[in-house]
Amino acid sequence: MKRFKFDLKLLGLALCVSGIAACGGGGGGGSSDEGRQASTSKESGVCGDTAGAINQAALEDADCKYLSSYRLFADASNPTDNPNGRGVIYDLTTPLFSDYASKYRFVFVPDGEAAAYTEHEVFDFPVGTVLVKTFSMPADTAFRGYDAEAQDERLIETRLLIHREKGWVGLPYVWNDDFSDAELQIAGGVVPVTTVHNGVQLDIDYRVPDKNQCKQCHQYKASGSDVSAISPIGPKARLLNRSLDYASGSENELSHWISKGILTGVPSDLNTIQTVPSYHDSDASLLAGKSDAELTELATGYLDINCSHCHRPEGSASNTGLYMEFWRDIQDEPIHRGLCKQPTTYALSGLPYDIVPGDIENSILRYRMASTKPGDIMPELGRSVVHDEGLALVSAWIKSLDTPTCPSP
Repeated sequence: MKRFKFDLKLLGLALCVSGIAACGGGGGGGSSDEGRQASTSKESGVCGDTAGAINQAALEDADCKYLSSYRLFADASNPTDNPNGRGVIYDLTTPLFSDYASKYRFVFVPDGEAAAYTEHEVFDFPVGTVLVKTFSMPADTAFRGYDAEAQDERLIETRLLIHREKGWVGLPYVWNDDFSDAELQIAGGVVPVTTVHNGVQLDIDYRVPDKNQCKQCHQYKASGSDVSAISPIGPKARLLNRSLDYASGSENELSHWISKGILTGVPSDLNTIQTVPSYHDSDASLLAGKSDAELTELATGYLDINCSHCHRPEGSASNTGLYMEFWRDIQDEPIHRGLCKQPTTYALSGLPYDIVPGDIENSILRYRMASTKPGDIMPELGRSVVHDEGLALVSAWIKSLDTPTCPSP
């Protein structure tokens, strides 16, 4: 089991609370649970008992003040292992970058229920489902997550995405000073953390999102609809069609979900599922040996998980016309993928196109990924430092592109 080292001097837990409500909100019709009140003591009513099975009643109707009130884990102070009930760990082929933090993901589907498979979208999860993601900062980014059993990490926050009757609701819990529990911070905030990356110390102002920021990233507006809803991002077939080590042994994640009775409708032949290839930081050193086709697969997969939740016809950046879903064929839709595409909402002197094939210096995509300046940084949310390895991948891909020269703007 991973050891968590809680050095308050290094962690510098200094939650900078803004005046904006955080990560709440609901589903269809743009409705939200803003009227629901979080508990104010430890704890009352449905949130009061921290012992026993999963507190399904609280999950479905209460914004508890403390994470432990939901009883999701056997050890309330360790949200990275031993989920209660039908909780199942999951991981993605290529993860979304969040300032080099480790992430521990679990899905909890209510007893007697199951999610329904979809080809391109997030699975159709039943009401009562909760997706749990814990962020922790490793002492060294070379040793992250479950692959670094002997390393120390510092818990930062645990986010719940709960499917309630009115839609999905996001609740951010920040770990307290003694790391015995996490407390609901509806206004978001900033947690200063320190890590080492490639031998260099990084001092990071890790940002816990507020409500509007949660809605911005998780916004989904179905085709033909005038309203948007909150939707999960990660649990898609193309990101879960991979093997994962469970207590029972290594197994394909989709197969494991089926065996646990929490997913139905999956194709019998998993090889027919278009799958985002794995790309992790350690793979950056191998980019020089990749073919052009391999670079395209890796880069479009990376852009899918990091960008497509906004850059898609149903997302908050639909007006840009830049669509990043992995399944879009770059040969069929080069403009939508950014090639020789003029931006519609962003202007920077001397950089007229989102992507100039073969030319990273004149590609807006690469410039914004390399920036941490407000107004230029992309993604706009979720990071405060440059993802060097992601930038290396996208740069190598742009260099490899061989298409006609972009016309003069």
